[in-house]
Amino acid sequence: MSVAKVALGERLFFDGRLSVTGAYSCASCHDPALAFTDGRVTAVGATGERHARNTPTLINVAYAASLGWSDPSLTTLEAQHRVPMFNHAPVELGLDQVLSERLSQLSDDQTIVALHEAAYPGADAAITLDQVIQALASYVRTLIAADSAFDSYLYRDEDALTVEARRGMRLFFSERTNCSLCHASFNLSGPIVQQGVPAPELVFHNTGLYNVDGSGRCPDAGLESHTGRATDMGAFRAPTLRNVAVTAPYMHDGSVATLEAVIDFYIAGGRLIETGLFAGDGRLNPHKRKEIRALDLSEQDKADVVAFLESLTDQRYRVAR
Repeated sequence: MSVAKVALGERLFFDGRLSVTGAYSCASCHDPALAFTDGRVTAVGATGERHARNTPTLINVAYAASLGWSDPSLTTLEAQHRVPMFNHAPVELGLDQVLSERLSQLSDDQTIVALHEAAYPGADAAITLDQVIQALASYVRTLIAADSAFDSYLYRDEDALTVEARRGMRLFFSERTNCSLCHASFNLSGPIVQQGVPAPELVFHNTGLYNVDGSGRCPDAGLESHTGRATDMGAFRAPTLRNVAVTAPYMHDGSVATLEAVIDFYIAGGRLIETGLFAGDGRLNPHKRKEIRALDLSEQDKADVVAFLESLTDQRYRVAR
């Protein structure tokens, strides 16, 4: 990390030349105004190919113990950045098809040249793929949200939270809901990494979103596709809840539209899909995390939890709802 690498990474993050079309950048899927998401149900790649998964926020991703939704091998941003660059199932940026050409173009761009020289003094004039990835990772590590109303309440101002949000906070961290079992730590995301601390055990969760034909199967196998263990079917990483009010829609596949609907899902203890291709009762999924069960929450309780979730918005990364 250095200030100069961050500056280069920020410039590259918004540069369409890092895609096969020359018009699609990292920011095309990770829009700063939407807390670095895209507002779509599932992502769309540079060539227009629809993805199966929702675009996760990059907020506080520096602390994430694993990246992506379900791949336990992606534990650094440098490793993760190669996925959208070179993935073909589906195409995301498609950079491999034009890599040499794009690196040459960047090396001839005087703005990039100046930033590159500052970030890598004494290096060859030609920018390399590793340098691009290092710079992008440096920039993404600076996307920190820690100045929400909730943070203000914790550290500075007890009046920063509304009465409703305070009630919702107490529910969120209570055994009555168990929300914080999955959304733990200051990042409200589960395991985090910190310098000087041993790497934590990775945790993935099946929340009962699907149970196709009562078999436990999910349309997206999630963690199971990496481990081969049947018990990992449909398990995904818990994303951070910071700025969650502006990152709709929700779940790994964007299949839940609003925060209110998310709370209804957990009140039910899973999702019942009565008809169609994915019909089945997620509440009975044999791989569902055992702590996820039906909740006895009133409409006021639900509104209070939503108010608390809305209090997690750092205003630097938001758009109006």
